[in-house]
Amino acid sequence: MSFVPSGSSTTVISQKSFEATLSFRAFVRANETAVWKLTYFLIVAFLFVAAAWKRFSLPQDPLAVFDAYLLPALVKLSGGAFGDVQGLTKEGLNFLYSGMIYLILRTWEDFRAISVIQHFLGLIAGGLFLAAWSRLADFCPRPCLNRVMHEAIGLLGAAIYLLSYAPVFFEMNIRSDSVCMFFEILVFWLIIQFFYYRVILRSTQKAVIYGTSVATNAFLLALLKPSFILTSLFVVVPVIWLILTAKGNFTGKVAFFATAVPIIVALALTEHYLRRNDQSAKTFLAETLFVYQAKIIHAQMTTDLKHDETDIYSREWLRAACDDLGKDIERSRKLYPEKFSVLGFYPDYLMFGHDSLLQRWQQQLGGEPFLRFLKYWYWHSVVSHPPAFAEKVAGQLGVFYSRTCPAFRFQEKYSLSTDAYCRSLAALSRPQSLPLLTKTAVGSAFLERTKTLCSSEVAIHQNKLPRIGHVLFARSYLAILLISAPLAGWFLLRRNNSEDLKWSSFFVIFFYSVNFINVFSISVVHSMEVDRYSSVLFIEALFAQVWAMRWLVEIALMRQKAIELRSSGFHSKWPSLV
Repeated sequence: MSFVPSGSSTTVISQKSFEATLSFRAFVRANETAVWKLTYFLIVAFLFVAAAWKRFSLPQDPLAVFDAYLLPALVKLSGGAFGDVQGLTKEGLNFLYSGMIYLILRTWEDFRAISVIQHFLGLIAGGLFLAAWSRLADFCPRPCLNRVMHEAIGLLGAAIYLLSYAPVFFEMNIRSDSVCMFFEILVFWLIIQFFYYRVILRSTQKAVIYGTSVATNAFLLALLKPSFILTSLFVVVPVIWLILTAKGNFTGKVAFFATAVPIIVALALTEHYLRRNDQSAKTFLAETLFVYQAKIIHAQMTTDLKHDETDIYSREWLRAACDDLGKDIERSRKLYPEKFSVLGFYPDYLMFGHDSLLQRWQQQLGGEPFLRFLKYWYWHSVVSHPPAFAEKVAGQLGVFYSRTCPAFRFQEKYSLSTDAYCRSLAALSRPQSLPLLTKTAVGSAFLERTKTLCSSEVAIHQNKLPRIGHVLFARSYLAILLISAPLAGWFLLRRNNSEDLKWSSFFVIFFYSVNFINVFSISVVHSMEVDRYSSVLFIEALFAQVWAMRWLVEIALMRQKAIELRSSGFHSKWPSLV
C-alpha cells in the first residue's frame, strides 16, 4: 500500500488546475472572434426582447395630439376626399404622414395598428444604429481600439436608445415626429454605406444605389418634418458631388438622376396636389415666422410710426395693429410666464385661439392682403434689425447647446393615463374630429378605449441604464462637442494626415453638423424651447456623441502608442500627437 503525502496531492491538483486555466485561455484566444460574435448576438437578442417588451406591454392605442395629421384620414374614411379639410385645421397639414395613417387604418381597420407599426420602426431604428456603427469601424484601417471594444461601445449607445422613454412615447403619438427618428438613423446608415462603397471599397454600382437611397429618404424626411429641409440638403449635396466627380461611370450617373429625380418630383407633386385647397398650409409658414419674431416686428412697427414711414398701410390702422401686437405680447408673458422664457413671450397665444390677434387681422384684411402683410413685416423687420434677429437665433441655439442638452431630457415615470390619454381624448373630442370618429365603428371603438385608458394606471418607467446614460450624455454633450469637433477639423485639414484618421475625423464633424443645421433651422423659423424639437433629435445627438467619444479614445490611444514608440527609439508617424 503506497502513501502519497497530502502536500504532493495538493500540488498535483493545483498544477492540473493551472494547466486547465491555461488551456481555457488559449481556447478563448484562439476563438476570440467566434466567442465575441456569440456574446454579441446574445446581448443584441436580449436587448431587442427588452425593448420590444417595453413597447408592446403598454396599451397600443395611439395618442391623438392635434387635428392636422388625423383629420385627412378621418375625412377619407368617412367618404370624403383626402384633401378635403379646408377650414378644419390651422396647423399646416403634412399629407405624407396623414396618407400613411390612412393606409394603416384602411388596411387593418384598427387604430392600434398605428402604434404597433411605429413601435416596429423604432426597433428597426435600433438595428440600423448597430449596423451603421459596425460599418464605421471600416473607416479606421489600423485602429488602436480593437473591434470588440468598438462594437461594445455601439451596443451601449443602442441600449440607451432602445430602452429610453422618449422614443417609446414618440412612437405612440399620431404625428410625424413618431417616425422621424427612424428616418434620421436610416439616412445616417445609408450615407455611411455610400461613403464606404465610394471611398473605401470603391464599388461604383453599390455607391450609386446607396446614393439614390440617401437622396430619396432625405427628401422623405424633409416632407415629414420641414425643419429637416436644410439637413436633408446638407446630406444630399456631398452625395451628388461625389457621384458627379467620379471618373467614368456615365451609366451610374444617369441611373442616379433617372431614379432619384422622378421619385422626388412625384412625392413633391403629390404633396402639392393634396395641399392645394388647404388655406392653412398657405399661411402657416408666414404666420409662424411672424409670431416667433413678433418682438422684432413690433419694434420695427414702432420705429416706422415714429418716423412716419407708413406708406403701405394707413397710419391709423398700423398704429392700432402695433398697439394690439404689443399688448398681446405683454399679455402672453403674464399669462404664461413659465413658457418660452428665452424668447420672452408665448407666440402661440398670438396665433391660435378663437379670438387670436392673427385671426382678427385676417378678418380685417382678407386672405391675400393678410398673407402679404405677414411676409412684408417679417422681411422688413429682419432686414432692418439683423442684430436683434441674430440675438434671437443665438438665444435659441443656446437652448440646445447648453450645459444640459435637452435632446437627452427624461422623466423617471410618465403617467399616460392622467396626462397623455386625457389630452388625446380632448383632441378627439374637438368639433372637427368627434363627428368623423363616431361615423365609423373603428373610430367609435378607438374613442371608447381612450376614455377607458384615461382612468387607468398606465405609465412609462425609465430604466436605470438609460437614465444614467441620459444624465451623463446631457451634461457632457457640449463639452465633448467643443473638444472633438475642432480637433477633428484640425486632423482633417492637415496635409500630412494619413488615412487612419481622415475619414473617422470627417464623420465626427459630419454627425455634429447634421445636428447643428437642424437646430439652426428651427432657431431661425421657430423656437428650440418647444421640447419635442430637441427630443426628436435624440438619436442623432446620441449617435454623434457616442462616435465622438469613441474617436477621442482612439486619439488618446494613438498618442500613447506614439509616446511609447518614441521612448523606444522608433520614429513615430504621429509626431504631432506627442
